[in-house]
Amino acid sequence: MKESDIRPADLYQEFLRLAREDALAFFDPAQRAPVPCSACGSSRHSPAFSKSGFAFVECDDCGTLYVSPRPAQPEFERFYRDSPSARYFADVFFPPVMEARRERIFRPRVERITAMCVAAALTPRVVLDIGGGNGIFLEEWKLAHPESHVCTIEPGEKFARACHSKGIEVLQTVAEKADAWAGRADLVTCFEVIEHVRDAGVFVQSLFRLVKPGGGLVLTALSVDGFDIQVLWERANAICPPLHLHFISLRGFEVLFKRAGFTDIAIETPGQLDTDIVRNAAAEHGAVIGRFERTLIDRGERTLAEFQQFLVRNRLSSHCSIWARRAP
Repeated sequence: MKESDIRPADLYQEFLRLAREDALAFFDPAQRAPVPCSACGSSRHSPAFSKSGFAFVECDDCGTLYVSPRPAQPEFERFYRDSPSARYFADVFFPPVMEARRERIFRPRVERITAMCVAAALTPRVVLDIGGGNGIFLEEWKLAHPESHVCTIEPGEKFARACHSKGIEVLQTVAEKADAWAGRADLVTCFEVIEHVRDAGVFVQSLFRLVKPGGGLVLTALSVDGFDIQVLWERANAICPPLHLHFISLRGFEVLFKRAGFTDIAIETPGQLDTDIVRNAAAEHGAVIGRFERTLIDRGERTLAEFQQFLVRNRLSSHCSIWARRAP
């Protein structure tokens, strides 16, 4: 899989441009407050860089990269409800790549999570997806597991309607306010949502409450430890406030999930795009890369593919996948 398969360059660059404008239009720098580490809760940090008017710091204890000082929650709610970049993503960016993502991301994801459940001796009767979007994952899960009941917590009105039209049960809110569904799901899934939430600790605690005792959680996210983020750093397109507020380290994820009460925590980085992202950034956007990365790119496709597998085996891809259980 290539980055362009799921993020066409022209659409993606326009989305990022709108997000940069919205970062200035929707957030008041005077209304921000310092926050502790999103993962381990430490207040010890070092300055990293600023981007789009947001300051990033690195946690001195677990290495997580996060925005501090941070805007208040109402500003984020207004941004996701009213901003041009949010509308562009839903109306322009996502529809053309929906089927490509179904084939290249969601069907393999169903297969992978099914294997994880088998290995954990978990047969999920109720599957709950957090931030289900237009419901592609749950559609594919239902095709593979017709005996499962599928449901989603989705705050966006348009996406909530799309899920409902597909027969997916919907609770239109955010996970932090979903106490009505506490302890409901045998399996909770959450894909690339945690980077967006204001308080990762509160968010993961809400996921814990949604899982039945004995049930499981699968969460994916971007990790600061990944190759493309480490190489590109503040030039990485993935670092795009106010959309992404924290990039948690692998050590930070372990602490975060233990603090929330989860057990049997297993972290992998099965990403496929790190080397392609670095190559694209160097070729298309003028990003300055090091001598090693340039040599790696010049070696061609086979070397890049083999190096990507090295990143996966050694948990050095930025795409992070976490499995965790709630004790019976």
